[in-house]
Amino acid sequence: MKRFSIKAAILAVSAVMTLLASCGHTYRISDGSDLTEFLAGKGITVTGDCAEKTVTIPEEFGEVYERYNELQQESGFDLTPYRSREATVYTYSVAAVDGRPSQYTEVHVMVCDGIVIAGDLASPALAGEMAPLP
Repeated sequence: MKRFSIKAAILAVSAVMTLLASCGHTYRISDGSDLTEFLAGKGITVTGDCAEKTVTIPEEFGEVYERYNELQQESGFDLTPYRSREATVYTYSVAAVDGRPSQYTEVHVMVCDGIVIAGDLASPALAGEMAPLP
């Protein structure tokens, strides 16, 4: 009986770990083609080359970063573990979202140590309005 209980416990723990792993978002990026594939997987078609800039995520989030992190959490990301870290923000022009023209003209993807940690759709023409990645 004890053997069965141990096997059942191991099986249950394994199932829970698999379920939790499938809920997480870890997207590894090593080059520009990985970025465009990542975005295509989200239904976002981009055009042209990307612009990139390095940013430092602040240790303490002010109101702007708090709101931005809330937006990220809608897509399953969270900037909290990356406080005080440098990241690269890649910006592409958006051609379409889900095969249709979009009100959003830019997509931003933030990468830290080769892992996507944030992203958004934005339009400077719409007073900087942003939306979470699909």
